Amino acid sequence: MNLEKLFEAQRKLDEHIEREHPRQEGEDRLAKKILALMVELGELANEHRGFKFWSNDQKPRTNAVRHKKIDGKYYFDGVYNPLLEEYVDCLHFILSIGLEIEVSDEDIEIALEIKENQTSQNTFDQFVLVINWANSMHDDNYYHELLASFIVLGEMLGFTWEQVEEAYFQKNAINHERQENGY
Repeated sequence: MNLEKLFEAQRKLDEHIEREHPRQEGEDRLAKKILALMVELGELANEHRGFKFWSNDQKPRTNAVRHKKIDGKYYFDGVYNPLLEEYVDCLHFILSIGLEIEVSDEDIEIALEIKENQTSQNTFDQFVLVINWANSMHDDNYYHELLASFIVLGEMLGFTWEQVEEAYFQKNAINHERQENGY
């Protein structure tokens, strides 16, 4: 697992966003990133569906068809994994939060050590743990715990690190393109 190249790619995206959307005086960009992460975690949980006790359909959304609109018509644009896409959306914000609070290589190593010792009984508990750590970032720096529990969640969702990296870089390219096109 090489987080260095992901942090570097995120740094470039964050710099691009800062150029397109400069910080306003008094703006708490960290708080906005934490809230954005919480929203994305909700979207990830929604694609996972495992908490939906009221539904007969609790299978994760891992296969969907994408369409592209051209001249008012929709065309097939491939198959994708919505669960993985939401996971990497969360990862973008987790990395961005890390850059915002200036985590060090040592901080990342600590997070990876915590990850190795973290145990969770099920994905539901792991989602709650990640959300709790994200919420705690408002009051104190629990970044090690947030990153560790999020990586464990990805493993519990069945993602390999190779899948995560590939999906991250695909979405990173889309995010750069969005900034170029006035998103």
